Amino acid sequence: MAADSPQPVSAILSTVLRQMEQQHSPLAAIQGQWRALVGKRLAAHTTPVSLRRGRLVVYVERPGDGFILNYQRGVLLEQVRALTQGKVEELVIRPGPPTA
Repeated sequence: MAADSPQPVSAILSTVLRQMEQQHSPLAAIQGQWRALVGKRLAAHTTPVSLRRGRLVVYVERPGDGFILNYQRGVLLEQVRALTQGKVEELVIRPGPPTA
């Protein structure tokens, strides 16, 4: 299609809905800021994977990284709560990479 050709409504809606979900989803906000929250090294081996009923679940690939996150739990929870307008009440750290 040429650049100025009309696009199907379904393509436009899909893009708009995805952008709205990312803007309004607390988990997407956390995932988008994860590197800034925990730093480059920890972000490379940890992944926030779910947020349900105030529980943020983070998978860690290495035991030492889980220890570091646990040590930083208080500060990290404050930052995540500020980012999500208080939607996170608890941080759950689980070993292993996220399942696809």
